[in-house]
Amino acid sequence: MYKQNLKNELPGSTHDSSEKINFEDMHLKVGQKMHLALSNTNSGKPSNPYATSMIGYVQNSTLMVTMPLSAQLIGEPFVEEDQVHVRLVNGQNAYKFSVYIDKIIKIPFKYLHLSFPKNIQGQSIRKSRRIKCDYQTTIAENSISANIVDLSIYGAGINSILPLGTLNSVVTLSFTILVHDREIPIFIKAIIKSTKQSYKNDQKLIFSGVEFTEIKPDQELTLRHLIYQEIVEHPERAI
Repeated sequence: MYKQNLKNELPGSTHDSSEKINFEDMHLKVGQKMHLALSNTNSGKPSNPYATSMIGYVQNSTLMVTMPLSAQLIGEPFVEEDQVHVRLVNGQNAYKFSVYIDKIIKIPFKYLHLSFPKNIQGQSIRKSRRIKCDYQTTIAENSISANIVDLSIYGAGINSILPLGTLNSVVTLSFTILVHDREIPIFIKAIIKSTKQSYKNDQKLIFSGVEFTEIKPDQELTLRHLIYQEIVEHPERAI
């Protein structure tokens, strides 16, 4: 089976082990969230991703997706025959492929006809996968302010000026994340597993590695959604 053969690395990692797969292997359904990035930009780099949804497809002919919301668009960035890079997550697998804009439909509503994907790459997302981030957090026990600089479902890396606590002590983190444009507060206990000191601009900085404990199912699901979202929208942040 395909899922058993997927490798454990992610797009953007130093060990790219993605596999070419067939369209049907993705098991996509109407409403599947995707992100489009234009390959033709003034900078020569792909554009920031535009959120869209699949509305249907005709095998070996076309892939139809909604026009991204007008709030995301400046002018009319989509032009027929332009190439776009597509990324999506379905289940615990991340996929990417490149297609062309075959037709832009404006009536009775706006949507895009994309060329049918042929060269699709897919990879399994490890539960322990981390992302680079910058979330302000507060340690409830001593009101210390800190910054979460990397995050996974099971733990985080935190920079602070003051010590969060002693090694192996339990602290409570309070921070807010953004998942699908919705702010979600997180209150979670964590064990301090490691600490390391460094200096930045002549100021001492303490990096602490923490492991989440007593994590609730809804918190794990929320963090999983955040990490998958970041992998799709900003693959360069994957660690």
